[in-house]
Amino acid sequence: MTRLSRSAVLTPVAVILLLACSVGRAAAAPPFVFSTFNQGALARFAPLPVPEAATPGPGARIALDWTSENLLSQSASEQIRLDGETVRLGLQYRTQWAGTLWSLELPLMLTGGGVLDSSIETWHRWFGLPNGGREQIPRNEYRYVYVRDGRTVFDINGSDATLGDLRLGAARCAADSCLRAMLQLPSGDADRLLGGGLGASLWYERGFALDTAQRWTGAIAGGAGVVRAEGPLQDQQRSLLPFGWASLGYALTARIDAGAQFYLHAPLYSDSDLDGLSSPGGQLVFGFRYRSDSGAQWRAGIQEDVITESSPDFVIHLSADWGA
Repeated sequence: MTRLSRSAVLTPVAVILLLACSVGRAAAAPPFVFSTFNQGALARFAPLPVPEAATPGPGARIALDWTSENLLSQSASEQIRLDGETVRLGLQYRTQWAGTLWSLELPLMLTGGGVLDSSIETWHRWFGLPNGGREQIPRNEYRYVYVRDGRTVFDINGSDATLGDLRLGAARCAADSCLRAMLQLPSGDADRLLGGGLGASLWYERGFALDTAQRWTGAIAGGAGVVRAEGPLQDQQRSLLPFGWASLGYALTARIDAGAQFYLHAPLYSDSDLDGLSSPGGQLVFGFRYRSDSGAQWRAGIQEDVITESSPDFVIHLSADWGA
């Protein structure tokens, strides 16, 4: 795909932030969002936050993202192969203190060759979606390799069961909107592309309803993060990362919603001719949410890479969220 300029990335994020300040009244029901972001191995260092508009108060969340990555790309001086599966289990706790909503997320990471390759190829064939070279690589392997100017920058295989980067959050909310901040601690292994990024993010998020019956709900947000470079790609990692997202759901019944969410962020790396490193990331997730009488929410969705190569080509997202 054609590489986008920095202004082409900052402009959509600015538009998202502007819309967040101008959208109408908030919904009484929780705004429709998916609690997921870019799950790619090359994005794990970045402090990209989780959409939180549906969780304005104390409580807890369990979010599982089962990611299958497959990328085979090269230029005159670079070659990259990203091939593997990762299960990220995010455990979050939220509490209210001194007028601020505080949160802590503990992410557990499992990596390996996986079992999804054949099923994903079938899925892509059904919907006419590209496989990103998946058919050119042996199935069910875990292999991440990047060669630059004849030098192997990283060559990672095997499997892991470990901790990702811890995340501490704070939010000041007023009715339909929140100003949020996050501190990311580098508890993951940067050398194995499992995190290791010390960073922080600040963003504004607003939930909305498009109709008085509140059947159409969603959220919109915009902000930026900063991160300290770490790991084998630290010389190419960008330190300033604008991001934003927008979601929209429709109430099929009193308890079941269907919807989609688009998450956009600036390129995470510089000084590369490969789209997998130098392109913005765009993830589209679509699926369903069930809301119980007690206020608990269960979500199930499928994520695809709208901007190819800079995001994983397939993610299964499942989450459960409940109040205190």
